[in-house]
Amino acid sequence: MKRIVAFAVMIIALLLSGCSTKEITSENSVIGADYLKDKGYEIIAYESNAENYILTKEKLMSMPYMIYWGLQREDPSKHLGKEVYVEKFIIKNHPFDNWQSTSRYPENIVKSKGETRVWVYIADKEVVGGISYPAIDEPMAGGYWSLDGKTLEEVHSINYSDWLEQWQNKFDY
Repeated sequence: MKRIVAFAVMIIALLLSGCSTKEITSENSVIGADYLKDKGYEIIAYESNAENYILTKEKLMSMPYMIYWGLQREDPSKHLGKEVYVEKFIIKNHPFDNWQSTSRYPENIVKSKGETRVWVYIADKEVVGGISYPAIDEPMAGGYWSLDGKTLEEVHSINYSDWLEQWQNKFDY
């Protein structure tokens, strides 16, 4: 009887663990996972391939891609015409693990659940960027950050208006 119960518990545990996370098996998910591990992040889960697209000037001038790519330190021009694969992970050891919103009203403060969601951008079999977001229950308007948790102003050391003017001059045809 003990063997049957132990076997049943083992089967249930395997089924539950198999349902919670997708396996990191595709070439791009492995590239993204290796990159995140090399940066010191602990991977909690691989969620999915979020999307694939060809990077174009039109895409760089449309929201939200303008902001997503504006958050990268590297010039996105280098990747124009290339297919970009976006792989989504949940990680730990990121600055957003302990993130909380600011509010004058304590009842309105939103706190991270101790982990971070990241989207890793891959082109030509290498990581070319990504974005991060604190793991929270409530959806939040705006709030875009680079893969390492920096704002657009922090990444480029200029204010948003100046950045936008430079971006439009570069990519608006």
